[in-house]
Amino acid sequence: MKNMRSVVPWAVVDSVGVGLLGFLTLGIMTRVLTPTDFGSVAFAQAIVLMTQLVIALGINEALIQRRPIDMLHLDSAFWMSVCLGIAGFLFCASVGLYFIYVMDQSLVGTILIIEGTACMFTGLNLLPSAMLDRKMRTKAIARRTVLGRLSYCLVAIGLAVAHFGVWSIVVAGVVQNLILTTIFWRGQKRWPKRRFSLPHAKQLISFGVPVMLEGALWAFLTRGFNLLIGAIHGLNVLGLVSVAFKATDALSNIIGSVAGRIGLPFFSSMQEDRERLQRAFLKISQIMSFVSTPIFVGLALTAQQWVPLLLGDKWPDAIPMIVVLCLIWTTSFTRIFVSPYLRALGRPRALLLPGLCASACTIAAVFLTANHAPIYVILAWACRVAVTYPLGLHLLRKYAGISIGAQLKPLLAPVSSAAVMAVCVLGAQAVVESRGLSLLVELLVSMAVGALSYASMVLFTHRRALPEILASWRGDGGLRSAKTR
Repeated sequence: MKNMRSVVPWAVVDSVGVGLLGFLTLGIMTRVLTPTDFGSVAFAQAIVLMTQLVIALGINEALIQRRPIDMLHLDSAFWMSVCLGIAGFLFCASVGLYFIYVMDQSLVGTILIIEGTACMFTGLNLLPSAMLDRKMRTKAIARRTVLGRLSYCLVAIGLAVAHFGVWSIVVAGVVQNLILTTIFWRGQKRWPKRRFSLPHAKQLISFGVPVMLEGALWAFLTRGFNLLIGAIHGLNVLGLVSVAFKATDALSNIIGSVAGRIGLPFFSSMQEDRERLQRAFLKISQIMSFVSTPIFVGLALTAQQWVPLLLGDKWPDAIPMIVVLCLIWTTSFTRIFVSPYLRALGRPRALLLPGLCASACTIAAVFLTANHAPIYVILAWACRVAVTYPLGLHLLRKYAGISIGAQLKPLLAPVSSAAVMAVCVLGAQAVVESRGLSLLVELLVSMAVGALSYASMVLFTHRRALPEILASWRGDGGLRSAKTR
């Protein structure tokens, strides 16, 4: 608990800072760039991000999970990741040249070559990033990522205002990677030595490859999804979908990165005590549900108000997509700790089945929605939840011994509280609309009513447990229990 008190606040600062800066940038860029601009960048970035996942080989997660670990693991991981990063850049550059000279798509090809440099930065920064995550040094991570994101925002906004168009996003990404690399390596007390151990590398790869394959499947589900949209529906529709994802990613990344920072190292630290590990998983899943569920339900309920206010008036077609994505995130975040839990148990291969099934289902749905309205594209994306959710329940029952009922029970209170909040918000919106008030007033009223109604439900349903939870967070829960006995 002492570690969590020091880790979680900085993880939140990191995620909130990056999320707010990202949302600010999006709000400005959507007023300057067109859907086709966003579509061109999204198409190139989809290829780059999938390449990054493949070349990473799950080494980051392997370094975090492995206990104990020695210096040969670290040195071997560094040189392996550097070589893979160079290979990834060469692949992206080759594909970019193919687009330029064969497909006659010079814009997409040039963007892809420049964006492909991110692969080299990924390989170079993998070791210091993994060690910070392993030690849960979220304060140091927060400083680096917020500063990197701030540099991206300043460069992107400045170039966009100066009418550099789509290149404002591309150049800003390169500047961000340069600054992050400089900060990462300036803070290193130990530099990798010029040595490589094949047995140590194999130990990391044996754990990392299944992690990489799972990540590649999910990347193919997201980035391959974007590529198919661009190929089947066109870059304009891809731009709308990209903005819808970016609008929800601003908050989903905040919550998801907090879970990513603490999930695997937290569970790995208690991997030998299965009973304690189960209790921790159920408790932390419930806490995550209490935090994430009202956020995404609230975003869906108020999308009609905040989208035109924050993104501008030319994105009405993105609103239904945003609503669907918010509901997807509401469901997905109740299960966000399943993956790090199974990885901490040394079961990364178990996660391949949900990724494979979700990818196949979504790709098939994209082809079925050809020549349909853009909203059907997002509904195709949503079908993955119907596949992965029951599979996740089954995997935890099989490998962790947690029954399906035990997994779902902690989610009842957050879901019921969010349902009451939704009824209150819809009622408040009806009253505001009947009086003809502005969108800003309606948004502020909806936020206030939602926050008050949700907080009231949580306080009412957990009024007896809150003192114990607060005492546990402060670290005097054990003393209080001793006095009670």
